[in-house]
Amino acid sequence: MRDAFAISVVIGLMVTVMGSMMAFFATGMDEDGIMPSLRTGFVLGLGVSTVVLIFALARVRNHAVKGQAREVARAAEVAALREEMSHLSDETDGAWDVGGRIRRERGVLTFDMHGLDAPMAADATEKLLGIRGRLQRVRIVTGRGEILHEKSADPGIRPAVLQRLRIGAEEVDWQVLEKAGSITLRPMGVAPTNVQRARRFAIFVVPMCTVMGFTFRDLAGSNLEEQGLAFGIVAGVLLTALLSSYRDRSG
Repeated sequence: MRDAFAISVVIGLMVTVMGSMMAFFATGMDEDGIMPSLRTGFVLGLGVSTVVLIFALARVRNHAVKGQAREVARAAEVAALREEMSHLSDETDGAWDVGGRIRRERGVLTFDMHGLDAPMAADATEKLLGIRGRLQRVRIVTGRGEILHEKSADPGIRPAVLQRLRIGAEEVDWQVLEKAGSITLRPMGVAPTNVQRARRFAIFVVPMCTVMGFTFRDLAGSNLEEQGLAFGIVAGVLLTALLSSYRDRSG
């Protein structure tokens, strides 16, 4: 809220100064034109400041609403994964605590498999894929799979998890990102429809081709201006087509 007011005031002052100067030079540089010019600049600045403030406050409110919904969704993800994996506590005689092993770390849903053996980890991965519709990004802590880093860690966990993910992750729209001691499952995103692709292409093709065309024309030099312009336009069309097909990863 404080930032919204500050931004609106700063932009309003800038428009006031610029509007006053433009009005002053337009009406003539005499003493009688100073006050009307200042009034014109003040009205412009006040109007722009009000519009910016309304827009900023709307964005703040929208962000707050989305933040609350995001927190509810995150809590639901943790609850869903804990519910699905609750049987692991019984299978390990309580050595694997579902409350401590399934948690959020820096905003990412984390599934710590230390304390499980390879068959349990493979079975848990199978169940994880089964509830993909209730989850988004998931980080699976497996260890390196080479040596025993923890007393409760099974070096066979990582190969077992990766083997199952190579079979089913892509089918449920998860991208597998491997790191030293963990595996992150990132949503591949929703592919755009043909209508969305066409709309994006129509919006961006002209500015993209214009920028690329003039850029390559200047780079080509005076002797190859036409070739450079044509190459830039073709490159702009191809880049626009690629940009139009990007997936929505907002989920």
